[in-house]
Amino acid sequence: MNWNEYKYLSEKTLSQEFHVGKQTENLLHGVVGILTELEELLSWNDEVNKKEEVADIFWYVALLDRELSLNLEISKSVTDFVQIKNEALIIQSFKDSCMLLDYLKKKIYYNKTINLDDFTSHTKSLFHTLCLFCELNDINVSEILDTNISKLKARYGEKFSSDKAINRNLELERNILENENI
Repeated sequence: MNWNEYKYLSEKTLSQEFHVGKQTENLLHGVVGILTELEELLSWNDEVNKKEEVADIFWYVALLDRELSLNLEISKSVTDFVQIKNEALIIQSFKDSCMLLDYLKKKIYYNKTINLDDFTSHTKSLFHTLCLFCELNDINVSEILDTNISKLKARYGEKFSSDKAINRNLELERNILENENI
């Protein structure tokens, strides 16, 4: 699955039930989601879980990409950064995400205009850092995006539901993540 296909399919599982529609709210949803998934990535317990957390982060980056019309593309630039440790990449992802959250905090609570050039720069940096993390960890981005969509389709069908988000079939989702027949 390529990035544009993933962006389109992942949008089907975006919550439409509550506070959505305004760009700032959608950007906040994306940034908060990235940060919570990064925390989960720090404590992954196996390779399947690691790939799931990275794919979940990509879901939120896709939301930012759609909102900002960034037209991101999956990159492979590992040759220059082979010795970077996973922790350094995760820390860089946290730094970019915290900067994004700071822009949104200032918009929501101080009514300061978001500098879209800076916001875009940090979003792109986050995306490319995730791609590099995948490359260094032999994670095929296309495959995890495809698996993530399969997991989300099993959870929601064709549309987000808060009930389905809360009452998940974790065994079914784990089977999908492990590429077992369901």
